[in-house]
Amino acid sequence: MSEKKSRKLEPRFYKAVGATGPQSDKAFPALARRRAQGSNEKFADSQEIAKKVTDFYAGTAPTKIVKEKEEFFDEDYESKVSWLQPPVSAKIASAMILVIPLIFGLLDVLLTGQVGVITSFAYSITLLYLAFGIDKRHTWDPVLAGPISYFFVILVLGQLVLSNSGALWLREVAMILTTLAFNAPWIVGSTLIAFGISFIRIRKNA
Repeated sequence: MSEKKSRKLEPRFYKAVGATGPQSDKAFPALARRRAQGSNEKFADSQEIAKKVTDFYAGTAPTKIVKEKEEFFDEDYESKVSWLQPPVSAKIASAMILVIPLIFGLLDVLLTGQVGVITSFAYSITLLYLAFGIDKRHTWDPVLAGPISYFFVILVLGQLVLSNSGALWLREVAMILTTLAFNAPWIVGSTLIAFGISFIRIRKNA
């Protein structure tokens, strides 16, 4: 038998596709690295190519990307985003509508000596943000909780600006009525706008 007919394929030529055995340690990869003339780039060896091809047809990377997009844009995406982005939970909304006007109100009292424009502006911005961003299951909460929280802010910070004359209950009543009257456009205006936003959100989700 001639040498050509007796030649056998050696396992070493198939190492790149997973050959094993005594000769696999000395096997050649099916696709060797080579350098193009005038270029420093190299072809990836066969194992790297095989892995990329396997991952591609297995759908590992593409599936992961598509899955992440689907999870973000599905109907339940609201529960997956951070608290700084819509939707805001009811507990966080309650804390924001109370704490933010309280902080800015304290600054307002220290700078101007009254609960005024700075407090009302902080209240309005917070209320409108929550009207847009609160969880759709609690759409009406900002409209109801907003005025209540503002009244609480007046009760707390108003103690810092009470006059020294007259009975305590008269001073309290005078302070509350004066502060509410001065800030009425902010309170009423922002609450009405928040009501409109909440109404549109409910109609849209109906």
